[in-house]
This record gives sequence, structure tokens and C-alpha cells, in this order.
Amino acid sequence: MIATIDAREFVRAVAGAHRIALSAYHLAPDGPVRAALIDAARSGADVGIRLQANPYGSDGERQGRENAATVAAVNAAGGHAELVGGVGQTPWHMKAALVDGVAYLDDRNWAADGKETILRDTDADDVGVVARTLAGTRARDGHLRTTKHDAIALESRLIREAGATPVAVETESFGLGAIYADLLHRAQAHQPTRLLVSSLELAEPAADRERRALGRLAAAGVAVRSVENDEKIAVADERAWVGSANATYADGPAGDQIDWGLTTRVPTLVNDLRAAFERNWSAGVDVPAPAA
Repeated sequence: MIATIDAREFVRAVAGAHRIALSAYHLAPDGPVRAALIDAARSGADVGIRLQANPYGSDGERQGRENAATVAAVNAAGGHAELVGGVGQTPWHMKAALVDGVAYLDDRNWAADGKETILRDTDADDVGVVARTLAGTRARDGHLRTTKHDAIALESRLIREAGATPVAVETESFGLGAIYADLLHRAQAHQPTRLLVSSLELAEPAADRERRALGRLAAAGVAVRSVENDEKIAVADERAWVGSANATYADGPAGDQIDWGLTTRVPTLVNDLRAAFERNWSAGVDVPAPAA
């Protein structure tokens, strides 16, 4: 069974657990998830954590220091935490956890601020995939993938198979790649398409290429908005995709990044993901096409 849950439910699960394995790209130093993990380790729970060693972007240096501090704090509390994805290693962008045999998947970094999608997943195959990936072995099943290339391939397939059905896509960052090509093709075929991106990412000094790509899509007919959020969702009629993978370039070494993406036809889950997208869309502002 797969269902969306409130972040507070995840924190409660961690607080009462005997065994926890968790990964994130970055874990906020003042967040309730970090505090719950440290408290669980102090209480004698088996707590293991993997965090990205060197996050990129303008905040990467600060986030790296914060991840290192979290690793030190968890280890001091009796857990076993490590930094992964450093120089020469495969980047680790996956936000996932295994708590007493139940898998949890987050499209953000365990922010616990109510603006994220967390899945509680008891499907045996999915639990196995998450367990093997958190242990350092890439894994996949019929609808859950744990590398960026494979996660984006699932999202791309959903978009390509949607046809005339309206498609809604949300991503934190955006770039040239399979999703860009899919959305451009839909616009050229006059198929209804909406794209929502993070305004924080667009404000990055290095986001010129991203802004140009969005401008081309807007000029072609895609409705593009930005919002101060960073979820990763795609919805098309009775199907949906959700993941931690951004809709950026996902081939070659970039596609090896440890990430996750999941497709579903479960009606309640599809409806929850659609509602999350619509909530974020309504809070967004239009990104206009460039002047002719």
C-alpha cells in the first residue's frame, strides 16, 4: 500500500522506531526530522544516515557544513552516519527512509514544513528497493527507480503517453533534457501543458540557461509559472509521477545520481498529487514568453 502522509506522521514514526535508515541531499539543522533522529539514536535505536558530502549551488558550502555537523551529532548520539557522494563519487540526491521495515519517500529534504509530498510505502518490492539503495546497491522494480536517469525516464514516459490529455509538471530546477523535449513536443502539437518551477532556483546567478529554456517553452505554448517551492510532480489524467529527481539533464554521469522516481495509478495517490500540484500552481506567478 502506498499513501501520502503528513510530515508530522513521519516524525512520530521516527520517534518511536527501533531501526531507521535515512538519506537526504541536505538535512536542515533546525528541523524536527534531524532532532527526532538524534533523539532516537540517544534512546538506543539503530539509526543510520547518509547525506551528500558536497551539495552544489550557491548554498552548497553552507549545506555541506550543516550535513557534516549532522553526521557528527548522530554519531555522537550513538548512531552511524556518513557523508557520501563526495569528489569522484556518485552524487546522492535521494530523500528516502526505511523505518522499522516501512519505506518512506520524500520529494524534498524532509523539510517537515507541510510543503512536501511524503509517501508511506509498505509494498514489499518497493521496500526492498529502498532498503538495497540505502545500503549502497542500486535497485528498481516495475514502478520505482533509484537513479536519476531511470527516474526521469519514468516521468518522460508518462508525459509522452498522455497524448491530448492535459499534463501538469512541477520541478525544483529545470534544464535541457528529456522532459524539456517532451514538453516542447506537446506544445508544438497544441496539447495542453503546464509547467511549474521553483522561483528560488530561477533566481540563482547560474540559471540563465534555465530561464532561456523556460522562455522557449512559454513561447511555444506551455503555460509556465514559478513558485517558492521545490516539489517534483507530474500528473496526466489517471496517472502520476513523483520523485526527488529534478527535470534537468539526466544522461551520462549525471544520470547515475542516486535519486528516486515513482509512477502510480492508485486513484487516491493520483488525486493527492494532483491536489498538491494545483495548490502550488495557484500560488505561482506566470513566467512570460520572451518578447519577440
